[in-house]
Amino acid sequence: MSILLVDDEYVALKSVQRLLHWEGYKEVETCDNGKDALQLIKDHDFDVILLDIMMPGMDGLEVLQEAKPLKPFSEFIMLTAVADLGTAVKAVRMGAYDYLAKPMDNDRLLLAIKRAYERKGLLSGRIRTAEGDPEPVLSPAFAAIITKNRAMKEQLCFAEVMARSGVPILITGESGTGKELLAQGIHRAGPRPDGPFIAVNVSAMPESMFESQFFGHRKGAFTGASNDHKGFFEQANNGTLFLDEIGELPPHLQVKFLRILEEKTIVPLGGQHPVPLNVRIVSATNRNLDEACKEHAFRMDLLYRLKAAHVHLPPLRERADDVPALADFFMKKAALRHQRPVQTFSPGAMNILVHRAYPGNVRELAQLVESVVLITKSQIISASDLGEDQQEIPSSSRTLCTFKEDYERHLAFVLEHTGRDRAKAAEILGVSLRQIHRKMAELKKRPGQ
Repeated sequence: MSILLVDDEYVALKSVQRLLHWEGYKEVETCDNGKDALQLIKDHDFDVILLDIMMPGMDGLEVLQEAKPLKPFSEFIMLTAVADLGTAVKAVRMGAYDYLAKPMDNDRLLLAIKRAYERKGLLSGRIRTAEGDPEPVLSPAFAAIITKNRAMKEQLCFAEVMARSGVPILITGESGTGKELLAQGIHRAGPRPDGPFIAVNVSAMPESMFESQFFGHRKGAFTGASNDHKGFFEQANNGTLFLDEIGELPPHLQVKFLRILEEKTIVPLGGQHPVPLNVRIVSATNRNLDEACKEHAFRMDLLYRLKAAHVHLPPLRERADDVPALADFFMKKAALRHQRPVQTFSPGAMNILVHRAYPGNVRELAQLVESVVLITKSQIISASDLGEDQQEIPSSSRTLCTFKEDYERHLAFVLEHTGRDRAKAAEILGVSLRQIHRKMAELKKRPGQ
């Protein structure tokens, strides 16, 4: 994240710069007057600009008025020693994200910066998907994630922006939605892509081994410690530590994790001196950690540290438009690995895959496709290979449905597999929704229906 500090008070300027450096923000530039600040803003693309209002010559509001139209994706946070509601309203109307009164509370300032950067990422993603290009070009770092879904692309655009900042990111989503794959993309798009990526499943770690595995130990620290051992934090130094299922972290260790994140040092078991850390933390969970905090099962202050940015992955049932591409990818991958001749899916088989519920999400789809590749005896996966005995729906359903004797049977089949979603059934059958309504009304009038 690149930040510009503009303030004519030298002490205030340097103290905020020192605070931001301590918090891990490395790209922080300073300026002590409005005129030079405006030129810097024109020449550079700053993510967040902290702008003092009361300055001699060109004041902060004048800078904001000229700079915001030129840099719509930069977020401005206005600073002032005189808290005035009218000035605050004017600044917000001119495009400022926030308005802080001096002397500033450090936590309030840091939160404002993080939220401003988060807003920048969301705005960037939404505009890129809404204007001109319905399929935005994502960073190659996220090339492993297969999607055509708009909501998913917005999240990836946001993740790409946040990845560059180096701040901790929390990924939420149901099991099997691809949280670790996204974490790897964040690492590759981040400031240290050549550093190590260490992935740890917190829920799979025996509690008796937590401290040794995460914090490391020195030789002789306990019985059996015959050598020095670097814990996960040290292994991930100058890189990324991915903490999967972070919601399962035991309460007594949450305090220690918080201290490490705050102090950016670690003391291995049996060690005498702290080891400095430069680690990017990416966490993931399928739990609602806000609810866990209310139930006192998770520390609010730790969640605050882990959730500088939040990316949510939608379940596969909310992005059924991704199923064909995902299924094709998993089919080709499985066919190559198992040396099978499978080449494609029949239209009926694909329709069945698209309309499944997938409680296990993408992971379940991958396992299903691999199983089918192993059992099919043809180059084309059919509906029967998927355990479906019903007649298949051809891709050109409109042609088939012109024959009256087939229409009603196929209508019933499609309605069953779309959860009686009439609009979706009309799309699959290639007819209008009005035709579906008319046919169903006709069937209801028949005796015995």
